[in-house]
Amino acid sequence: MMTCAVRGRVRESVKLRCLLLLLYCLGLSPAMGAGEPAPVRIGLTREAGTAPLLVAIDAGFFRPEGLNPQLAFFDNDESVSAAVASGKVDIGMAALSAAFYRYTAAHRLKIIASRSSDQTGFPMYAFLISKEARAAGFSGVRGLPNARIGVADSDSGEYYGLYSIASRFKLDSGSIRTIVVKSPEAELSALSGRQIEAAILPYATALHAARQGRSLLRLSDFAQWQQGVVFASAQKIATDRTLVERFMRAYQRGTAEYALNFQNYDDGGDFIPGAHYRQYLDSIARQVKMSSETLARTKTYCDRRGNLDAADIEKQVQFWQNRGRLDKSMVAADFLDLSFIGEERGASH
Repeated sequence: MMTCAVRGRVRESVKLRCLLLLLYCLGLSPAMGAGEPAPVRIGLTREAGTAPLLVAIDAGFFRPEGLNPQLAFFDNDESVSAAVASGKVDIGMAALSAAFYRYTAAHRLKIIASRSSDQTGFPMYAFLISKEARAAGFSGVRGLPNARIGVADSDSGEYYGLYSIASRFKLDSGSIRTIVVKSPEAELSALSGRQIEAAILPYATALHAARQGRSLLRLSDFAQWQQGVVFASAQKIATDRTLVERFMRAYQRGTAEYALNFQNYDDGGDFIPGAHYRQYLDSIARQVKMSSETLARTKTYCDRRGNLDAADIEKQVQFWQNRGRLDKSMVAADFLDLSFIGEERGASH
């Protein structure tokens, strides 16, 4: 006959088995129920476009998913892509570029969500126009033909943005002279030396350099595009889809919280900060190593559900193909897996 102590242990054992069965039925791991979150390794650069992820972490949205987000900061997007391809990180965040598409195609990476977009009211890049060019009449985008425009990289998203503007305003794109000068610092030097009439710069850099008669034109006032993305390898999606799904649930809560605190304006165009705006602003600023004041002026846009502008990605692919930077056999769907944001499942399945 069992003693009370033995019966108590049996009851506890039955309760534990029931709890574990419930967790598995809900798609959760025993480690999650036991308070031992699984690591999810995320590769990124220190830039404001990663703010929705940092909000998700700061708000604790990964804990209910049983995940421990581990951030790996890299010096550039190329290193992030390489880390995802090699399996050193599970999830990557990077800017779109011709180089990104080429690497993605070669290493079977899949874009799964939005990181950032260049949108009106949330500029990521700007033309910085010299005093002399402005005096000569370069005061708007119709001054682009025959102007010398400095860019840091002719494979970059902002380069695509420049020609998107030309297309929208029916400008002769062949008459726009772009000069690659490798870095924002080199662009500013070329602008000072009158080697170029305008430079395309990150908006924060352009703001700091807008003095001595120079003027700004925000690219997003004239064209908007998908600037940055979240991605994973096709292999990670195939072998550990549950991890990616759990990451995305937490990330989408972060994008919604970011939109609530950073993206609301009233009818008069005045910013309406959310209840946790200051807390998040200071936390993001520390992570990306930017002053809170600069971050407040240069906050970026992300769809509240992390949805991608798939139509623009298709335009980007065609743009790079037309310039011989991307194989013409590729189609935009090759780069996408939209299943994690509630869209039709991508080509990886």
